[in-house]
Amino acid sequence: MLKQYPNLFRVFQCSSALLIALSVTPCLYAKDPLKIIGHRGGVVDDHHSENSAGAAEAAIRRGYWMLEIDLDETKDGHIVVHHESFRDFGVNKMAAALTWSEIQGLTSNIDQSHPLEFSQLAAICKGKVRLMIDTKQPGHPKSYYEQMEKVLKDNHLLKSAYFIGTAETRDYFKGKARISLSEKELAKKLEAGESLSKGYFLFEHGTTINKQSIELAQKAHVPVVVSINEYHYASRPDPMAAAHADVEKSKRLGVALFQIDSPFDIWLH
Repeated sequence: MLKQYPNLFRVFQCSSALLIALSVTPCLYAKDPLKIIGHRGGVVDDHHSENSAGAAEAAIRRGYWMLEIDLDETKDGHIVVHHESFRDFGVNKMAAALTWSEIQGLTSNIDQSHPLEFSQLAAICKGKVRLMIDTKQPGHPKSYYEQMEKVLKDNHLLKSAYFIGTAETRDYFKGKARISLSEKELAKKLEAGESLSKGYFLFEHGTTINKQSIELAQKAHVPVVVSINEYHYASRPDPMAAAHADVEKSKRLGVALFQIDSPFDIWLH
C-alpha cells in the first residue's frame, strides 16, 4: 500500500525517524511532574513587584513548587529580600548603604508594596512553598548566614531549600540543604569521587542545557534545574518563541524543574 502512495511513505519515514530520535533522548526525569520555581520571588508582572508578598502569594495560588528569592544585608545587619539597587522604589542605593528602618519605609512604584525582611517572607512561605535562595554580594559576616539559617529552620524551610548565589553562601549551607553546581563543577566533583546525590543539584540555563549535561546529572544522581529567564532572551527577535523553544528542548531531555519568569509558566501547566 505504501508503494502506491509515495508521499505517504515519505511521511511514514519522517515520523518513524522522529519517534526513534525521541526514544533515544535521555529522559532522566521523564516520569516526574513538571515543577515551577518562580524567578524573582514568584509571579512578577504589572501588578506584583519582584520579591514582594504579592508575588509570592500569587505564585502559591498558581501552585508553584518553589520560589527563587534574592537576599542581601542591610547596613545594620538585617536580611532584606531584594535584588541589588532599590531604584524601583525611588532610591538608587544598594542594601548595604541603607538601614532596615530606611528600607522598610520605601514604596514600590509598581504595586505600592514595601520591601520585606527575610523572616516576613519565610512566614508567608511556611508550609506552602519551598525556597531557592540567591544571595547577593560576598563578604558577609558569619552572623548573616547564621541568621538566615535560623529563619529557615524556624519556618521549616531549610531541608527543602536550594541555594544558588555566592560561593561563600554555598560553602556555608553545604550539607544542610542542596547547593547548585555548574556542569563543569559537577564533572570535577564526579572525577574526584565525591558523593553528590543528597546535597547538590545541576543548575544550567535553558540556552545551554544539552544531552551531555543530563547524562552527567544522571551519573551523579542529582536533580537538574533549568533557568528560563527573561534577560536570557531580551535580545532575541522573538523572546517568547526563543524561550518556548528552550522549554520544549529541556522537556525532551527529561528536565522537570524549571526556574522561570512567570510569563513563561504557560508552557509548564
